[in-house]
Amino acid sequence: MKQQRTTSRVKAAVVLLILWITSSAAAFYWFFLNHYGVFDEQGLWQQQPLLPAQVQHKLRQQLLPDNTWQAVLITDPDCSCSSFAKGHLQRMQQRQSDLAIKELELEEAKALGLDVIAAPLLLLFQHQQLLYAGPLATDLLCSDNASLLDGIIRGTTQLPGFWLNGENTACRCLVP
Repeated sequence: MKQQRTTSRVKAAVVLLILWITSSAAAFYWFFLNHYGVFDEQGLWQQQPLLPAQVQHKLRQQLLPDNTWQAVLITDPDCSCSSFAKGHLQRMQQRQSDLAIKELELEEAKALGLDVIAAPLLLLFQHQQLLYAGPLATDLLCSDNASLLDGIIRGTTQLPGFWLNGENTACRCLVP
């Protein structure tokens, strides 16, 4: 009788352990991997210009005239990746005091005429010229260790010109 109770408890513990592992894996997928993927997985940036001339003019009006480096971060309030990107950019600004940051919510960017395919989207300007467009980092949590921005601003990553980065995988939410 005592052995049956022990066996029943072991079975119950195994079932609970399996449920816990399954639930944890599902939660991990839902909260992290669900938003991780190729930034421009449809290849839309190859088919149309990111910033038509009219949109570039409107965006330049949002920029400060005297800053060398300016980052415009377009966020989606419904996307958990946006909060990671905001934190990353704030830490970046502490390291790079000459970096000016402007945040636009998705609806504000759309009102300017910008066709956003995924958020958060970083637009990096040097002397008011768009130098980079794409994700801020290439990992699940938009961490500083996987930053694309640090190297560009510090000069350790040299770009031959404008980089429209839709090929990297990143934490992002696709915009319908």
